[in-house]
Amino acid sequence: MNQSQVLAYLSQHGAMLDADGDVVLASGESRQELSFDQDGHAVLTQFVLLKVHGDDAESFLQGQFSSDVKLLDGSVAQWSSYSNAKGRMQASFLLWRIEQTFFLLLRKDIAEAFRRRLSMFVLRAKVKVEVVDSVIVGEYLAAAETGRPAFEPALAGTAEHAVVSIGEQIRITCLGAEEAAALPPFAGKLLASRLFDAFFIRAGIPWVSQATYEAFVPQMANLDLIGGISFRKGCYPGQEIVARTQYLGKVKRRMFVVEVNADECAAGMDVQVEATGEQAIGKVMLSVSLAAKKYLALVVMQISAWEGQPYLAGVPQSQLLRLEAPYLIPDLQEG
Repeated sequence: MNQSQVLAYLSQHGAMLDADGDVVLASGESRQELSFDQDGHAVLTQFVLLKVHGDDAESFLQGQFSSDVKLLDGSVAQWSSYSNAKGRMQASFLLWRIEQTFFLLLRKDIAEAFRRRLSMFVLRAKVKVEVVDSVIVGEYLAAAETGRPAFEPALAGTAEHAVVSIGEQIRITCLGAEEAAALPPFAGKLLASRLFDAFFIRAGIPWVSQATYEAFVPQMANLDLIGGISFRKGCYPGQEIVARTQYLGKVKRRMFVVEVNADECAAGMDVQVEATGEQAIGKVMLSVSLAAKKYLALVVMQISAWEGQPYLAGVPQSQLLRLEAPYLIPDLQEG
């Protein structure tokens, strides 16, 4: 990241980096207003960009990820994931290819562990996995038509200035260190980096973080519904579990867009219902505070649990309200 240029840009817009390296308001206000009816943009410091390159990069990644890497042609991106042998996701990410280099956008708190683990399996293959020195900016376009679904990301640009359009309302720009010397204009006002997660939540896009590491099989996070799983490609870690989940019955847990009324709501918190006592029937994947005691969240939970009154573990007065999903959840319709 071109640190000095980014700091200057933030200062011009009344923002700064906090102790965790995330963008917050310089005024010290604890909460920033968010409107889904207005354009906005954010420097996405909660994400990291990795690149995988080398003569064997395509064949190597094809044997590691849940999506069909061979379909990447330089004009599209795809959702994908990496799992352990039990099919539990260690990372979910946005993946694209420019010429012979593959790029992965994923959460910052799991990026280094994921990079090291992926590198462990390179062995004698001609492959390198590296962190890209980049500035990542997300834009939300409120007035854009939503005819193109978020599970068909489009790609444009170059390795030093790549733009991925997720549906028609979310656009992610990744600028190389040299390109970031002069940040171009972006849509709307500058938002705190974590606040931008609300747009991903509304689009039903799952991001595995340290709080949900190895918590979900890909289908639980709806990766199959947004094109993040190929059931026609060859083997990859966890593939047997993922395939069995798909073909031996409907998925009993799914990810939902939820409004949470509670004093606290954070990724990794368990969800319970009175009928099952202290047994967890779900977990928060991603959460954003919109107002006092009001959160927008992605929650993975048992589909049947909606018949009860789910609440956050340790927060018995909390209430979870299921909102309309941005795509059809087939198991919910059948049940």
